[in-house]
Amino acid sequence: MYDYKLGIVGAGNMANAILNGILRTGVVSPKKIVVSDIDDKKLEIIKNQGVNTVKDNKVLFKNAEFIILAVKPQVAKVIFRDFEKIENLKIISIMAGITKDTLKGFFDGAKVARIMPNTPCLLGEGAGAIDAGDFDDDGKTLVFDIFKSLGTVVELDEKHFDAVTAVSGSGPAYVYTFIKAMIDAGCDMGLNDKISEELTLQTFVGAVKMVENRTTDIETLIKNVCSPGGTTIEAVKSFKENNLEEIIKDGMRKCEKRSKELSENA
Repeated sequence: MYDYKLGIVGAGNMANAILNGILRTGVVSPKKIVVSDIDDKKLEIIKNQGVNTVKDNKVLFKNAEFIILAVKPQVAKVIFRDFEKIENLKIISIMAGITKDTLKGFFDGAKVARIMPNTPCLLGEGAGAIDAGDFDDDGKTLVFDIFKSLGTVVELDEKHFDAVTAVSGSGPAYVYTFIKAMIDAGCDMGLNDKISEELTLQTFVGAVKMVENRTTDIETLIKNVCSPGGTTIEAVKSFKENNLEEIIKDGMRKCEKRSKELSENA
């Protein structure tokens, strides 16, 4: 019998987001969670939340039923050393570019779920994909309950994760880029920073809600704002003349390509 239901390797930003989501929703009792990290200060903060902590990954691996790998891919090989000769592991990985097969190659008999989250998970507003096909129904339910506490999740085969990386994994950076351009443009036109940012951010919030509640396609929403001979249509015409949509798609294709390269070289 395992001492802990859930182990979390790592105590960085994403690990803390996951832990906070679990504690907020009560998916797993804090007494049934153990977190490992080499940073004493980080572990002390976690311990103050009633969660168990250890510095030795081997202790965590041997005593937790499910293990979340919430570390950067670069340190994966260091972590993998601690997997040696430990059987029947149930791994939940959020490491980008590290496939399920790669993880299984380091130890025999492991069942692996892979999740591709994004940084808005830190605020409970994330978007991500889950492949938990190796797990039984109870295991799948646990994985989905954990990551639903961080935002929206969809179930997808891992073969689609490179596309997910290009859409939602890296997507926040694209949105930040557009937001920054609009704020900067507003300032160039005479608005102060605060007002330009406030108007831009609310425009994005409102536009997202319009898309979520639409009864037509997005192209029609665009046309509804573009009155003939009006102001909006001039901006949209400029975007089209400069191939903005194709620029975005090209960037996403390059993101997907790089994701595939990282997976192949892991």
